[in-house]
Amino acid sequence: MAFAKTFKALSDPDYIKNDLKFLLFVLCSGLIGGYCIALYLPDMYSQEMLQQMQEQGMTTEMLALSGAVQYGIIYGVILAAIGLVISKKVGLWKGFRFDKDAVAPTAIITIIAALCLFPGDKLIFGPFNSWVNDQYNISPELPKIISGLLVGGVIEEVMMRLFFMSLLVLIISKLFYRHEKDIPVRVFAAANIISALLFAAGHLPATAAMTTLTPIVLFRCFLFNGGLGLCFGYLYRKYGIGYAMIAHGFAHLISDLLMIIFL
Repeated sequence: MAFAKTFKALSDPDYIKNDLKFLLFVLCSGLIGGYCIALYLPDMYSQEMLQQMQEQGMTTEMLALSGAVQYGIIYGVILAAIGLVISKKVGLWKGFRFDKDAVAPTAIITIIAALCLFPGDKLIFGPFNSWVNDQYNISPELPKIISGLLVGGVIEEVMMRLFFMSLLVLIISKLFYRHEKDIPVRVFAAANIISALLFAAGHLPATAAMTTLTPIVLFRCFLFNGGLGLCFGYLYRKYGIGYAMIAHGFAHLISDLLMIIFL
């Protein structure tokens, strides 16, 4: 009976139409953001990484096209499609809609996250690490601004919240609470914590390509990315993936604009 009810809901024309719109939005965000992120990342690579790229014959344009496919299709549409199904199954999916109760917490989290990125990161960790400090000596160019808004705001939320956090809720509930009528709140909390920690750890490979992973760099990564990941996970759980995307994407946008104004 439950399967038939779920199948009927998923096969509803309005459901399908809205899902296709969402997937198209994710695809476009990933293609544009992935292309842009690959345009500015080489400027942050170490000389060793740049030399490896040259030896492999990898041009910036090839890297950008690869980034577009990677973020648009693999990290974007594929994970979004799977995440849609899982999030609906565990009750996490909320379609894009205006929710007046979500405005204040989303705005607060967005502003706090933006200030953590700039000037917070520079003021707190810049004095202890030259690489961190150097990131905030040059105003961001357009590719970085676009990639932060689209890759950070859309694709990372698809990966870590819509897909991974939903999957964790499904796995934990099936392993430990399969006889419960409703999934306990602690399952969502545990899934949010784990996905936030993984979100932080996921930044380490890119960080390692640009600097040495010292204890202060590791602490910074887990403090900022992990802490903000928890906040975005809260918005996803409470108000839907749309508000998590808004907070994440506009945090990057606001911090970039602050850098342009004050640097």
